[in-house]
Amino acid sequence: MSEMVVKMQTQMKKTSSDLFLFSVKLVSGAVLGLTFALIAQVVLGQTENENLIAFILIIVATAGIFLRLAKSWGMTAVFVFDLICVLVGMLLRLYIMVAPDA
Repeated sequence: MSEMVVKMQTQMKKTSSDLFLFSVKLVSGAVLGLTFALIAQVVLGQTENENLIAFILIIVATAGIFLRLAKSWGMTAVFVFDLICVLVGMLLRLYIMVAPDA
């Protein structure tokens, strides 16, 4: 009986950690998709209410592609990827702030 309880606790721990890892990957992909959707919106010169379906499609597609690419990644790899994305974002923000008005 105790073996069954230990096995159930082990499975529960593995399931909860897998679910947490999936949710972290999903949030990372969604933020990446939101970034690409906003970039596309600015490049195409659209307003906020135009092409909402395309905006959502870019977010969902990018999140799906990221989930596919990060399928074998662990928690450390996802956090390193997020850190690199934040640093690149800060670098782009600095470039935009320093660039002359065009």
